[in-house]
Amino acid sequence: MSAKLRLTAWFTLMMLLLAAMALVFILILNGHAVTDDPVERLVDVVADNAGELEWERGEPEWDELDFYDHGVYCVVYDADGRLLRGAVPQGAASSLPLQEGAVRQETLEGEDYYVFDLLAEGPVWIRGMISTQDQSGVMHTILILTSILLPALLLTTVAGGWFIAWLSFRPMERILSAAASISSGDDLSARIGLRRGPREMRQLSQAFDAMFARLEKSFLAEKQFASDASHELRTPVTVILAECARARRKNQSREDFLQSLDLVEKQGRRMSQLIDQLMSLTRMQQGTDRYPLRRGDLSAFVSACCEEFVPQRGIRLEASVQPGLEAEYNPSLLSRALENLFQNACKYGRENGRIWVGLERAGRELILSVRDDGIGIAPEDQERIWQRFWQADASREADGGAGLGLAMVREIAQLHQGRAWVESVPGQGSTFCLALPAL
Repeated sequence: MSAKLRLTAWFTLMMLLLAAMALVFILILNGHAVTDDPVERLVDVVADNAGELEWERGEPEWDELDFYDHGVYCVVYDADGRLLRGAVPQGAASSLPLQEGAVRQETLEGEDYYVFDLLAEGPVWIRGMISTQDQSGVMHTILILTSILLPALLLTTVAGGWFIAWLSFRPMERILSAAASISSGDDLSARIGLRRGPREMRQLSQAFDAMFARLEKSFLAEKQFASDASHELRTPVTVILAECARARRKNQSREDFLQSLDLVEKQGRRMSQLIDQLMSLTRMQQGTDRYPLRRGDLSAFVSACCEEFVPQRGIRLEASVQPGLEAEYNPSLLSRALENLFQNACKYGRENGRIWVGLERAGRELILSVRDDGIGIAPEDQERIWQRFWQADASREADGGAGLGLAMVREIAQLHQGRAWVESVPGQGSTFCLALPAL
């Protein structure tokens, strides 16, 4: 049985139970009044009228009397049998003699009646009449109402319970549909996007959407990693295989053998470095590795990284760091980002040129900049440089770079809730900037 049917059955059962308990409760509380016995009602009504009758200046006060109550007709006669006031069935006013005592049954106009006469204060006679087939009692009314209202109430309960269950579980069906689509691999970008419905379902939808986003990101990163690795490793693998084949054909001396071995080792190291960089970048994007941030003196950290800089191609480094700037950062990641920017500046900078490193506060951000005096970047390429394996000067690939350094820099900036960008003029150099939240 589905959850919707179970919920509807539970609502229906509870409504039946409540209706039965309410009916029993009414019967218990109204045990005296709830009756279908017309004789008992006849005697009660006549006795009540006799008790309510009052006299003023020799005249009865009629306001307190009920001449028709619960199917009982009441009429008042004087001591001589003359009609004073009341309501009786047609033709019964003078056809029956007054007889005090027990209730008797009479036939009037072809219909049977119970008749009860009572001599009251005055003296006056109070006569009560009720049809032997009268069913105007409270019990009969309750039974009629129950027979009409209970089926309607049950129908409303079943329909309302089913509708509420349908509304409540409809978002679940959307969630299952999206999950099935993701599981089959048809559409990894599918999202539930539930905006209406029960709060719990909306929270569940948001949790599933977040999970789907992580899955999509993971699959895309895996796909990107496989594509990048297959593309970039093809060249060194080809070189290694070609060199091995050449060594087999021309391995005539030790020098030839060592030369081939050096080339194979160089390509192997390049492959190892490429794989390490790809794995690090993929793990950062997927969030599989944890990089906790801690509060620290960013000024001192940047100054220490600048002091560890090893000059290349005669390039000098100059630092201008504003002291006392603090931020939350991961030293390992930030040092890698600075190292990548330093290597990029040395690679594309002017020989015997300079690198300027700056750190300053700008509003709620700390701006870390690395500027070189190299070849610069064309405006149309300034966004492409952040892509994997893209290099401004492909001829410099032989220097050992794989084109992953700047992609890693931007990823590190995003992990620090910051951003990275470049400002460059072709022929005049480039300035790479990282903006981190200031404390």
